[in-house]
Amino acid sequence: MKFPKYLSPLWIFFTASFCLPSLIRTSLLLEQTELHPRILKTFSLGLGYDLMNAALITLVFGLIPFPNRLFKIFSTLLFFALAVFSFIDYQYLLQFGSHLPFHTLEYLQAPQHFSSTVIAALLHPSFIMIVFIPITGFVFLAFHFRKDSHSWKRKLLIRIVSLITLFVIGGSAGSYSNSYVGKNIDDPLTTAALNYFFWTQDREKEVTVEKPTEALELIQTDLLGKIPTDPVYREYPLVRAHAASGCSIKATELATLLCQDPSKKLNIILLLMESFRAAEIGVYGSKIDLTPRFDEWSKKGILFKNFYANGFQTRHGEIATYCSVMPNYGAAVLKRYAKNHFLCLPAVLQYNGYSTTWIHAGDASFDGQATFFQENGFEKIIDKFDFPSDTEELGWGYSDGALFQKILTTLPSLEKPFFASALTITNHHPFEVPTEYELGLGTQDLHNYYNSVHYMDSKLGEFLSLAEKEPWFENTLIFITADTSSFQPPQSEPKDFGEFVALRSRIPLLILGGPIKQNAEINEFASQIDLAPTIMDLLGLAWTSPWVGKSLIAKQDLLIAYTNRPGSYWAVMSEEGSVFSENDHKFHVDDLINTQMEDRLKSLGSSWLRVTSWLLQEDLNWPKLAKNN
Repeated sequence: MKFPKYLSPLWIFFTASFCLPSLIRTSLLLEQTELHPRILKTFSLGLGYDLMNAALITLVFGLIPFPNRLFKIFSTLLFFALAVFSFIDYQYLLQFGSHLPFHTLEYLQAPQHFSSTVIAALLHPSFIMIVFIPITGFVFLAFHFRKDSHSWKRKLLIRIVSLITLFVIGGSAGSYSNSYVGKNIDDPLTTAALNYFFWTQDREKEVTVEKPTEALELIQTDLLGKIPTDPVYREYPLVRAHAASGCSIKATELATLLCQDPSKKLNIILLLMESFRAAEIGVYGSKIDLTPRFDEWSKKGILFKNFYANGFQTRHGEIATYCSVMPNYGAAVLKRYAKNHFLCLPAVLQYNGYSTTWIHAGDASFDGQATFFQENGFEKIIDKFDFPSDTEELGWGYSDGALFQKILTTLPSLEKPFFASALTITNHHPFEVPTEYELGLGTQDLHNYYNSVHYMDSKLGEFLSLAEKEPWFENTLIFITADTSSFQPPQSEPKDFGEFVALRSRIPLLILGGPIKQNAEINEFASQIDLAPTIMDLLGLAWTSPWVGKSLIAKQDLLIAYTNRPGSYWAVMSEEGSVFSENDHKFHVDDLINTQMEDRLKSLGSSWLRVTSWLLQEDLNWPKLAKNN
């Protein structure tokens, strides 16, 4: 029997739909600096799933009795959809370090927020590689070969044999990968091998997380403050009453530098700088000179050298910073808890007579921010709809320059004392900046990110120069930090896992303002959850809350910084040593640490993960505070 002089569209489609994700996997594999066995294992599992999914999709369409030419058209359209999805997933991976999560569908409800990102992606060379060339090749192969002259019986036989063969191939590949993943489900490398949309759906509402009794007890004993006697707090295990004693005794260097007469009622400004990683800042070791203005201003304030983001996205940084709550990573946390109130910093300050304002140059409704913030204490929300219509637009919203100008025009009108916070936006992919801020380092995303950091630094410097001339400056403290760090590659290869975590998760914290008369560098470890209790302690205000951070003003036995990038690592760091854990439970321990401290930090890190998952699942709704005048 002679081999037919045509190639079945069924096998063309199968081959193409397997090769497409596999080529992407291979390109990602080649980018790894070290091809250790765990990475190779993940790669092989992923190929198994690619083979299984290609066979599954081909089987479904192979069962449809399309005429030959019509089948070619439908298979081409389907392959086009697969190519586009692969391209979007590839771009998302490069920017955020993970494959497309299910909640990305939320963005489709507000396409204006990421239209610039989409346009930039379409113009990227990778679009030609992942979408245009494969589609062109597939169309050529599918339509190039002449129509066969086999009888319908012969065609049916070929179709049946092909489908059985595909079933065997896909079943064998899937059986191997599923068997391994099922036995090693707790290893994120196995789930990372899946790389598919359906796997990353938020399953928290479907799976009940049992109360982690031992972990909860450990966390509770480590919390400061007294357990409140008010019955309203009886069901909330982390609530503590705090006496704001830090400034009364001035037991720390920070207290000596910051504490003022409490009767002055200091104003507070909290700036969350988009993706502002410490690794790109000169005073933190960067050699590229991207942040001359920040570096200059760091000599006029108090700079924290070891400050860390608790999460990896804006939503995580916001809930950690404003609410001193360990973020939940499996869902759009602000949307999920939009109607919850967590006794967050704005609400507690509002209760104590502060006006509270949040300012953003994008749409405040994005990601549920406006609803959550209003529920949790921000009286006034100012976003892009409060800006003039001719405002300069860059990327996902109006420019940082426009944002800082809006802050300057808004603050004088606020009722004093005020708490005002702002989130910048220009330093977000696609990193669009005016031409004069382009540094000429290259055209890759990393170089565009550098341009954007440089632009943001320049506008921050201009804002601070104008702010110090304002009447309110003398009675105001300005906290400058980041919402999270960037997933862009670091400027240098880390020499060990500890340095890798520092390069990826360390963010700046700089405190400026009229009350500060002496600059200083603080080397103690801290993270975003520590900001809210620090501000309350600094202002001399007692508070009752479920906050899990510690005041940096008060004397502590041990100050600890936490960071977590799900699927990659978690870390607990202190001056006495650090523990870094890859999520396959492979620990990396600082050489200076003793055995007792090592055990404590390991227990704290793993306990926080379990307690956070349980607490936020419980969906606790803390008693709401009314404004206390």
